[in-house]
Amino acid sequence: MAQGLFVFVILFSSLSVYALEGSDILEKTLLEKNQEFISLQKKVESKMALSEASRSAFYPTLNAVGGWGQNRTDDITATEKGYLGYIEGRLNIFRGFKDQTNSDQASIEVDFIKLELESKKRELRLQLTEAVSNMILLHKFEDILEEELKVTQTQRQMAARKVAAGLTGSVDNLEFDLRESEIQIEQKQIHQQHQETHQIFNKLFGEDITDIDLEKLDFSNAGKLSNLTTQLKIETTLDYQKAEIQQRKSELDRKAANADFLPSVDFTYSAGRITPSDESPMKFNESRYALLVTIPLFTGFESYYKIKSANFISNSAEKLTLQKRNDVSADFAIAKTKANELTELFQINENKLVLSQKYFDLTLSEYKRGIKNSPDLVSATERLFSSKKKKFELLKELELLKVKIENLIR
Repeated sequence: MAQGLFVFVILFSSLSVYALEGSDILEKTLLEKNQEFISLQKKVESKMALSEASRSAFYPTLNAVGGWGQNRTDDITATEKGYLGYIEGRLNIFRGFKDQTNSDQASIEVDFIKLELESKKRELRLQLTEAVSNMILLHKFEDILEEELKVTQTQRQMAARKVAAGLTGSVDNLEFDLRESEIQIEQKQIHQQHQETHQIFNKLFGEDITDIDLEKLDFSNAGKLSNLTTQLKIETTLDYQKAEIQQRKSELDRKAANADFLPSVDFTYSAGRITPSDESPMKFNESRYALLVTIPLFTGFESYYKIKSANFISNSAEKLTLQKRNDVSADFAIAKTKANELTELFQINENKLVLSQKYFDLTLSEYKRGIKNSPDLVSATERLFSSKKKKFELLKELELLKVKIENLIR
């Protein structure tokens, strides 16, 4: 019961986790429309129904029995044959604790499939974050390239005036023409990536998401993304819980296999025509009750090999749980290291962006005065806009990394 409550808390704790600015509605829509997620929800309902069904072993059963039969003894003349029909009730009193074990196994299956559902939810959230981040980045690049193209065209006009005045050679025009062509190539590539990203939305949602809706989304504040300091509690991580549940399940499998060697005790009561008879009309005036003990004597070594198999699986699950503990710890350490690195890179690039803007302004001023040449101005311009693009590339990486860390620790 405690495990089930813990799984319930895990499933709903993610409602308050971090998300891209404006992506909450999109994430909700994804969970409503993604067929794989819906399929897993149905599996959860199926496992819950099976869990309820497993409890039926604790209740008595009632059956109607009828047919033709024959009872024979050493005295041939005392043979009884004919039709029979009766109502039989049966109550299991003891079955080597197998009923409780089966019920526990069914309950664990429910817990496990709920964790699988949460894993899928987190996987979809990461895929959505990646697709949305890609689209935001492409939109940012489109704006930056458009701005850079306009700046380059303005610079080319300046160069044309200098060439016309005889202050410089025609190579100045070629320098800016070349850079303009390079920008146009980048724009074509961005457009192609834009179309490909729309196909990813088709795959996730079963339909496309319009640019109008996507343009409302944006990267989170850099301060939020930089605040990645958090602690890891391995026992509460999703992967470790799944491994631990598998270990518990293997232990129950071994317990169920051992129960095959234990006797079972049933109480039965029958009423009707129990003894075969060819009387007409048939009299339903008999009753019988019994306390039956069934002791397994030989099962063709099936029980022996089932226990042997269960022991191997239990040992394997135990090792896997230990390995999963190490994996989760290592993955978290790697993610934290990368987060610190990206945060530092972002700050360095912010400083570089300020310096690039100053360098661009000075170079442009000196170009107008004839101190700098066109390659200097093209280089300064390209460096400035490269820093602008790098800023959003780092924001995208931080967005994805934050989701990965949250998926790992929650």
